[in-house]
Formats: sequence, structure tokens, C-alpha cells
Amino acid sequence: MKLLLAFLAALVSGAALAQEDIEAVDRGIVIPSLRFSFDIAGEVGPQGPAVPHSGHGIEIGLTGGSGEDSQSLSGGEFVRFGNRTFTGSTTLEHEFDFRFFELAYRYRRFFGSGVFGIEALGGLGFAEVDFTTRSPTASASEKMSSGGILGAFGIIWKFHPAAYLQPRLTLFASGEEEGVSAAARLDVQVAWAFARNVALRGGLTSWAFTSSRVEGNDSNSLNSRVVAAASGLSIGLDVAF
Repeated sequence: MKLLLAFLAALVSGAALAQEDIEAVDRGIVIPSLRFSFDIAGEVGPQGPAVPHSGHGIEIGLTGGSGEDSQSLSGGEFVRFGNRTFTGSTTLEHEFDFRFFELAYRYRRFFGSGVFGIEALGGLGFAEVDFTTRSPTASASEKMSSGGILGAFGIIWKFHPAAYLQPRLTLFASGEEEGVSAAARLDVQVAWAFARNVALRGGLTSWAFTSSRVEGNDSNSLNSRVVAAASGLSIGLDVAF
């Protein structure tokens, strides 16, 4: 009897539905951004504050974008989102809009002739993702947002007196139990300071946002973890003082 019960338990366990993460990845979008910066200390070069230079400063940034993707569920899988349960076999259509605001202290240091430099940033961020998922029979939407801390590190190569290459990695983390729990951004951009206080940036940017698996409004269910990612061409405007 014990052996039979163990066998039945194994069958039930194997037949149980498995809760999956919600995943949406869009690799073909355009991501705009706007950045303001203010020098605290440091020597500005002859090209003006829009060209990176050694010193301390404050950066304020805003960026965002939209993406979409589809996700297939098999017969033994399900996801929960927005107080709805989506079970397989089905295909889910995801849409999301994201926004990110940052306020950070920035330190830059150039070496030797001043062509190569590094930068480090630390401060506060606010991430927001509006996410919608649909199946052929139902749909659900939620706005996930959180404030948290951020850190960033970058490299700068000034290959021209007014133009430079600037890869930068930014990490964001929130201690909140709901909303966006973590985010990461990788920028590889070329910038041109066409005026003393203004620079235009362009290149490639990749974003990823993750939410915790948290209780929805229905305390008997848990939302699936949401992973939303977007990458593509980036355009940006820098205003520096």
C-alpha cells in the first residue's frame, strides 16, 4: 500500500501544473533618452562642459521605450498575472512600456593625454513598467513601479576633440516587495558635442527589467515573475553646465 501511495503521489506530482515566468524580449526598438548634468568640481576643457572631463558632477536622466513579444505555454504550464491565470496550451501576446528616471553623483577621471577616461556613478533611480499580456480568451494589465538605488561604470574614449565613444553599464535594485525589483542597462554610444553645452548621442542600448513573484490583489494567488527586455538603436541629447 505504501508503495502504491508513493506511486500515485509521483503521478500527481508529475501531472501538476508548473508556474512559469512571464518573459517578453524585443530586440528591434528605438530608445530615446535625455540627460542633464552639472559640474561640481573639475576643469572644463576649451570645447565646453558637453565634452567629458575629469571632475565631479550630478547627472539627471530620463529614458523609456515600448516592446512586444509572444510566449508559448505547454499543456503543463501556467502563468498568473493581474489576478488572472493563463494555462497552456496557448500563446500569450505581451506588450510593455517602460520608463526610467535617475539622479546620480558622477566622478570622471582621464589619464595621460586625456584621451581615455573612466566614470563611476551612484544615486537613486525610479523604474516603471506597464505590462499587458493576452491570450485568445483573456487579458490582464498591471503597472509595476519602484524606487531604488543605482550604480554605473563607464569608459570614455575621446577620438576627436568634440566626439567620443562611451560604453556604460548601469545596475538598479529596489528593496520593495512589489514592482520592479531589478533592472540593468548597457549603452554603447558615440557622442558629438556640436555646441558648448549640448551633445548628441547615438548607438546601441539594451534594457532588462525583472519583477519579484509577489502576491496580487487576490491573496490566494501569486503573480508570476515578469522579465521584460528591450534593445535596439538609441538616440539621446545631453545638456551640460
